[in-house]
Parts: sequence; C-alpha cells; structure tokens
Amino acid sequence: MAQVKRDDIVSLWTQGVQAVKDKSSCAAVITAKELSIVWGSDSRYWKWVFKTYPMISCEALEVAELIEVCWLEIDGKYSAINLIKGVNYGVYFVVELSDNLCMNGPVTLKLTCPNGTTEEHKEYLETMPKNTLVGLRVGEFCDTAACGCENTVKFSMNGCDGTTWKTGLTVIGAVIAPVIC
Repeated sequence: MAQVKRDDIVSLWTQGVQAVKDKSSCAAVITAKELSIVWGSDSRYWKWVFKTYPMISCEALEVAELIEVCWLEIDGKYSAINLIKGVNYGVYFVVELSDNLCMNGPVTLKLTCPNGTTEEHKEYLETMPKNTLVGLRVGEFCDTAACGCENTVKFSMNGCDGTTWKTGLTVIGAVIAPVIC
C-alpha cells in the first residue's frame, strides 16, 4: 500500500480514486455531492457545476461553487470499517480558492475519530494559494481494530460567524488516505 506525504493533495486524491476503482480499502474519496453542505441545494448560495481538473481526473467532476453565504457549514462522514486497521490516515477537504475569496476570518476544521475523540483547529484560507487545488488538513487518526464504537469518521468545515458574507470557495470533495510524516 503506497503512502504519500501529507501535503501532496494531488497524490492523495489520485490514490483515493484508484482505491475506489480497485475496490480497495486503502483510501477513500468523498465527492462534493456526498458531503452535506448547508444551503447546498439553494441556488441563491451555491452553484453545482462540472469542472475538469486534469491533474486529478480526466473526467469532469461535479463541484460546489460558493456564490455567497453567511453560514458556511460542510460535513462529511465515512465508515472506518472500509479502511485498513492499524494504518495512520489523513482527512482532507479538497477545495479551490478563487481570487475573490472572502471569508473574513478563519474556518474551523473538525475531525471526530472512529473512537469518538475529536480534534479541531482553525485555518485562514486567505493566506493559501488561489486558483489551484488546496488540501485543507482536517486531521489524522489511526484506524484501530473494532472497539465497540460506531466506527465512523466525521469531519467538518465551519465558518459560522453568521455576520459576514463568504465567497470564492469551490468544494471538490474530501479524501481519506494513508499518510507518512
């Protein structure tokens, strides 16, 4: 099983796509449509489009482009039963940030591990590269043997100050993949 460095989002995404094709359990890709995006079905706030990202796929991907919203909340989950036990996994949101990005503060990235522990941190998207794929590291966990817990990995991105309009974010999806330090 190949592992890649944490910050190589293109390799992580490619590894996840290949795992899906091979019906392997070494990685996972969660598309934008599989995520829960608050207001995601309201065309006043989000636009669903097909975009091509040649570095990760020959096929167009359906992505969510943020028009504008005050309440930014994106949630995902994945059954850890589908992952290999004893492997250190990284969870990343895969996004594209446009030149007109406006978040007016950090987003909070939160990971709930299969054993129920949580970790969260803040990221300032304004400081990240624009017009290219960016991997927002949510966190890492080691998938351990069945522990009698629900065995679901949950992850989220929130910018919920509710007072400022946010724009300039395209959500491609999320990836869960083995990582090395």
